[in-house]
Amino acid sequence: MRPRPEHSLDAIPDIVARVALARPDAVAIESAEETITYRDLCVRSDRLARRLRSMGVGRGDVVGVLAERSVAQVTVLLAVLRAGAAYLPLDPADPVARRRLLVERAGADLVLVGGGLEPEPGWLCVDELESRAGERPEHGGAAWRAPVSGADDPAYVMFTSGSTGRPKGVVVPHRAVIHLVTGEEDVAVGPGDVVAFASNIAFDAATYEIWGALLNGAVLHVVPRDVLLSTFSLGRYLAEHGITVMIMTAALFHLHARLAPGNFASLRHLLVGGEAMHPEAVRAVLATAPPALLHNVYGPTEATTFVTVHRVRAVPPAATSVPIGRPIGKASAYVMDDALRPVPAGVVGELYVGGPGLAIGYRGEPALTAARFVAHAGGDGDRLYRTGDHVRWTGDHLLDFVGRSDDQVKIRGFRIEIGEVEGTLTTLTSVREAVVLVHGEGAARSLVAFVVPDREGATRTLAADLATLLPPQMIPATTIEVPGIPLTRNGKVDRAALRAGLDRRGER
Repeated sequence: MRPRPEHSLDAIPDIVARVALARPDAVAIESAEETITYRDLCVRSDRLARRLRSMGVGRGDVVGVLAERSVAQVTVLLAVLRAGAAYLPLDPADPVARRRLLVERAGADLVLVGGGLEPEPGWLCVDELESRAGERPEHGGAAWRAPVSGADDPAYVMFTSGSTGRPKGVVVPHRAVIHLVTGEEDVAVGPGDVVAFASNIAFDAATYEIWGALLNGAVLHVVPRDVLLSTFSLGRYLAEHGITVMIMTAALFHLHARLAPGNFASLRHLLVGGEAMHPEAVRAVLATAPPALLHNVYGPTEATTFVTVHRVRAVPPAATSVPIGRPIGKASAYVMDDALRPVPAGVVGELYVGGPGLAIGYRGEPALTAARFVAHAGGDGDRLYRTGDHVRWTGDHLLDFVGRSDDQVKIRGFRIEIGEVEGTLTTLTSVREAVVLVHGEGAARSLVAFVVPDREGATRTLAADLATLLPPQMIPATTIEVPGIPLTRNGKVDRAALRAGLDRRGER
């Protein structure tokens, strides 16, 4: 086991610079259009950072970045950090009104726009910034100057709607990112790895991809979106380009597991998170041609991408869920009741997480920050983040995910965990994938299951099959067969699309 580095005072650019000084000619980022070495990455980002500094950008500022996944996009992110500011990732697929709202809520005075995208009035094209930046690199090689930021300064502001639907800007410090990508041996990335860059930067999986590669001397490989969504070309693409590390959403993993479970055979690490893994999908991959290491990871944006990890070697036949494991690195996890008292193993409680991976809080929302980031009475005042997720400790001290607190509903007086119903559905041989929604109000409230069947008509006996596994109140009143579960552009289950389809059915 190789020793993990300590970076207690460093910021992200400090570590990238050291990698560049040690391996200047190693490939840092590659895409179909361009390849860049660590030396050139530092030279380019330093040149842009100097221009940003000359424009008044510095410590405490937030700079919006609107760009497609590319070498240039990552160079701009590093330049913003080298200038001492935090970046605000903006999704090109978002409506203009939402992008404007996020820029306003983050307090970003400057937005940098990548090539091929139309800037809003007052926003600055990256090409224009580069043309003003001059050509002379400092020190002639892997350029560097005195650090501007420290480990506790903000690195980025990422917006998440959560259960309220109101955008909340999560402020993530450098130390949290560094802990994520250098603090856990089980998912360690090294100089010999090629990491898939497959996520939108406005989605926090990109944090692990980008900085997991660049802070460890690996190659960051830009994967085309059409390849990522193609179950019939992804496996070949991963093997041909020597990609060894990949993180993806559970919903996207389920899609590939159903149609092409051998797609991940060439990977050294496959990390799956964002939603609960279906046991049947895991079994399919493990039985076909699994990656060398398959990990179930869990974590909210407020804990920086993921805070627990579980290496999945097998899934017992009767299992209705896959454990989310143990805390990574120096992170901590507590399962507590409503009075913040620890609950025994096997008892469901709310998950609280702590450690260096925690966000600073919500941008401009001190009351909400105080409500969700609480002092741990039993931990010398250390902060904990209240996840809103229901979990239990298993007998072998693994965390088992039960469901979200906002997914716990009452139907006819019974309290039901939707996640448990979904997990049980996917254990049936007749069901490949399943999503459960609550439909109706009051006495008419009921569960609706959307299922991808194993074969046509396979779910005709679903209610009877579930009756042997679940109490009556947990059996969906309606089952709708669908050819596939719709996904959002970030690879998560598109529950809004399912609900919209359900509403249309009700109108007919």
